Amino acid sequence: MGGNNPAVTSPDQARTIAGLSRTDLFTVVHDTFLSDTARYADVILPACTAFETEDIYRGYGTYYAQYGPRVIPPVGESRSNLWVIQELARRLGFTDPVFQRSGREHIEALLAGSLGPSRAVTAERLFSGEPIKIPYPQTGPEYTYFDSAAMEAAGLPSLPEWRPDPNEPPAGSIWPLRLLTAPGHHQSHTTFGFVERARQRDGEPRCLLHPDDAAARQLEDGQAVAIANDRGQIGLRLRVTTDTRPGVVVVEGQRNRARYLDGGSINILTSDELSDMGAGATYQSTWVDVRRLS
Repeated sequence: MGGNNPAVTSPDQARTIAGLSRTDLFTVVHDTFLSDTARYADVILPACTAFETEDIYRGYGTYYAQYGPRVIPPVGESRSNLWVIQELARRLGFTDPVFQRSGREHIEALLAGSLGPSRAVTAERLFSGEPIKIPYPQTGPEYTYFDSAAMEAAGLPSLPEWRPDPNEPPAGSIWPLRLLTAPGHHQSHTTFGFVERARQRDGEPRCLLHPDDAAARQLEDGQAVAIANDRGQIGLRLRVTTDTRPGVVVVEGQRNRARYLDGGSINILTSDELSDMGAGATYQSTWVDVRRLS
């Protein structure tokens, strides 16, 4: 596996780690850092960073594409994704021409099949280093209705509507707070969790709790607390703030397990249940309580 850290990011972390710990499972991790998942690997392959390989990049939330050339040669024994795939193909005897292409040839093949607005991204413009804005049309109907025939066929309302969370606990539950996880300002996930500057700027893992909920639990700002439910607990630093609503505890950013004061990372608290449509993870349907960390 590469570009992923399931020992931290997958729901129901305890079961994920139990799976990675199986003696009949052979795991290979190709990563730039010794992630939590890599510690369960049978073989670890050092991966290149973006500076050590060439690729085409598209901005998140924008319509720009740009070529990124290799800036430095691979450091140490690190290898690119392309090199690993090509070597696997060679050793397994695969002779399809696709395994012989260079990185630039793969990009040219990708562009050759472009249709619609993406045709503006030509190899000549791209390899010149020019940031290319893809001219997607900005026109649309005056009103948009999110009407879904697929939802209707599944027995759901065709238009979105609010429904109560089926996992919402009854009044008086020992887990009365909804846990919401949000991107951190400097570390939205664990990909750059080993970058010291980003860790310093984000500081300790912390949770946000409304003053009313903090007072009801006799908790103070800056205190070491545990967020817990029937799956486990994690320890972090408390921030008492009106930035969150009563009844909600917010944790910003995803960290590796060693960064927390106690227990696993945040996904030790989440379940592996799937959403009622799309079979997605139900991270935000997690119910917990916050208490003093002993």
